[in-house]
Amino acid sequence: MYRLFVLAGLLALVGLVASAQVQADDKDKDTKKPKSIGAIMKKAHAGDDALRTAVTKALKDKDFKKAAEPIKAWVVIASHLDSFKPPKGNANSWKKQTKKYAADVKSLAKAIQDKDEDDAAAKLKTVNEGCGVCHRVHRPKKK
Repeated sequence: MYRLFVLAGLLALVGLVASAQVQADDKDKDTKKPKSIGAIMKKAHAGDDALRTAVTKALKDKDFKKAAEPIKAWVVIASHLDSFKPPKGNANSWKKQTKKYAADVKSLAKAIQDKDEDDAAAKLKTVNEGCGVCHRVHRPKKK
């Protein structure tokens, strides 16, 4: 009987450790360097699951707590964008544009942290307007 309790306890412990590892892996996926520019753009901007979408919805609802997690992940991946070669255009322009993008996302995060509704809306608008500028110079045309 004692062995049965020990075995059950060990199995429970293994389950807890495995669960904690899965949760840690899920958190790490937002802090690891993305594999490509496309991975960053997809994670940050594409579709209903995008970080920008989550932040926009949270700000619309005036829910700064809900915006905190996606903006944190967005700041991390935005900081990696300049580590890739531009698919098109001048490398110096790429560095300048990607640094500006990362800084704009970071300033949006600051506005969210400060719970400044007007500043957050303005910073989000700045991020959104910057997309077209960079894409015109560095995004290859789709075939």
